[in-house]
Order: sequence, then structure tokens, then C-alpha cells
Amino acid sequence: MRYLKVIAQDLSGEGTADTLRYRFFEDDTLLREATADEVRRLRTFGTNYLKCRWFNDGEGEERHLRMFSLNPSGDGTPESVRLHFNEGSVIQYKAAVHDLDNDGAFEIVLCSDVDNDGRADRTDRTRVNALVREFLKLGWQ
Repeated sequence: MRYLKVIAQDLSGEGTADTLRYRFFEDDTLLREATADEVRRLRTFGTNYLKCRWFNDGEGEERHLRMFSLNPSGDGTPESVRLHFNEGSVIQYKAAVHDLDNDGAFEIVLCSDVDNDGRADRTDRTRVNALVREFLKLGWQ
């Protein structure tokens, strides 16, 4: 399975993430880190991800997002995109979008409180949609 691993870090120690790292994996093998061009294209993704407030103190990498798509029909378009917010190897919470009729539009958004504000609401669904939209632009399905 191919996935994008996003790691946010608070290297300054000021209580907010100031560094983002993007790693591309096949199964559990690191294929590469994002290139400078990809980092520029991921700017909107990064802005939305930082609003989730899922980051590490210092140089840690325990807290991270694993994002991947599923294409059970095999037609090349994702029917589902999943987001796993991990702490180490344990998934702390999940989100997903589903395209029920395989028309390229996601009809269902399932998520919990992805921005850690104490409420699972429309804002969380909006954040998930924005992350998925930017992820799909990478073509990493």
C-alpha cells in the first residue's frame, strides 16, 4: 500500500508546529521525502494540516498522519481516501471520504474531532475535504 506520511514538529519549543515533513512510502519502505517542488504544491495541504494541531514536541516523529487512497474497482480513481492520525504505531483517530458511485465526487465524509477543538463538527469535515483534495492533486494513489 502506498501512503503519504506527514510529520509536524515544534522545533522552536513555542507550542505550535513550525516544521512539516512529507514522506512517501510503499508498504513500510520509505521511497522518498517530498521534493522542493512538491513542498510548494503542498503549501495549502500544510496550512490545513497545521490546523489539526497534531504535532510533535521537538524532533519527535511519533505523532503523524498516514494518508492513502483505496481503489477497489481498479479503474484508477479512488473510491475512498483514509486519514489515520497515529501516535507511534497506534491510530489515535481516523477520518475518511467515500465516493459511493465512483463519479469522482466524495459523497460521504466520516471524521471525528480532527482539529482537536473538542467538537466533531462541520469544520472538521471541511478540513478533511481540504486535505483530501490537496492529497489527490499529488497523484499519489
